[in-house]
Amino acid sequence: MSEKPRPNLLDVARHAGVSPATVSRVLNHTAPVRASIRERVLASVNLLRYEPLATRAVSPSAISTIALVLPDILNPFFTEIVRGVQDQAEVDRFMLLLFDTGEDPNRERQALQMLLHRSVSGIIVCASRLPSPELIAIRARQKIPMVVVNRKIDDPEMPCILLDFETGAYRAARHLLDLHHTRIGYFKGPVTSEPSLARRRGVEKALGEAGLVLRPECCPASFPNVDGGFQAMSTLLALPPTDRPTAVIAYNDMMALGALHATRAHHLRVPEDISIVGFDDIAMAAHTNPPLTTVSQPKHRMGQLAMKILGGLIRGQTFLGDGYTMLESSLVVRESTGPAPSASGCGGAA
Repeated sequence: MSEKPRPNLLDVARHAGVSPATVSRVLNHTAPVRASIRERVLASVNLLRYEPLATRAVSPSAISTIALVLPDILNPFFTEIVRGVQDQAEVDRFMLLLFDTGEDPNRERQALQMLLHRSVSGIIVCASRLPSPELIAIRARQKIPMVVVNRKIDDPEMPCILLDFETGAYRAARHLLDLHHTRIGYFKGPVTSEPSLARRRGVEKALGEAGLVLRPECCPASFPNVDGGFQAMSTLLALPPTDRPTAVIAYNDMMALGALHATRAHHLRVPEDISIVGFDDIAMAAHTNPPLTTVSQPKHRMGQLAMKILGGLIRGQTFLGDGYTMLESSLVVRESTGPAPSASGCGGAA
């Protein structure tokens, strides 16, 4: 008589009437879950006698390992992507190795080279800071399945999960223009970052339609974290009052948080004196003072989809299409943006 199959996470999800991601959150305590749902999931776990992978002995042949390489685990944007990858990896029975490169291309290069000599089944590279030709060459050397998140790579054998950064930034700039801002600044992200360039294109497109230009002095470059945002805003606030922006769009929410701190340090009010727009809609964006207007992106969905595609590649499936999957963003208007106090300057006439 054959042994009854061991229940998996998907069986628990079906029995409890919830998604596999919800089961994973209950078992791993990675996000809040309503008490009634948590009790239903735990009841299904007990009834089915389900044992999470982390709590039972698994033979090396029973589970594969994949790696996720990302630039900054402290950035909540990437944390949500990790959750998406982990939730799907649990469903697909993959172990996850995590590598944080600290926004350093050399550390990313070393991590990828090391992984090529380990028995990982596939790699997800998130927001790579390496040049595209180098990333393509790394994958080609070992023919290892690889998926890229938050970056466009011209290699049909390396599927990419992208966000429509340009449209998101365009909507943010249009929002500020509708509030009669004409002096608009933009905080640039990493120099080699395609998402940063795409965001800038979106801002410039919106300004161009309004007969305005984005002036170089209103696009300070800085590290994409809170300190970088503080420095970038301080640079803009050092401009003469008639030249400095009345609104800024930050590369990400972390920089926007730094910008909020800088405005307070300069005894300015948001949004009465200057409006601030972030990018990503991290959890704390709704709880800043004032709550942050931002471009929301499906971060968890990105990670989940990347893992689904990587799992398919590992199983020998072919990724159909042109190599890209584009996910939409949306503008979330909160209290950090308001009508312009005056007009003319950094987003000046063309």
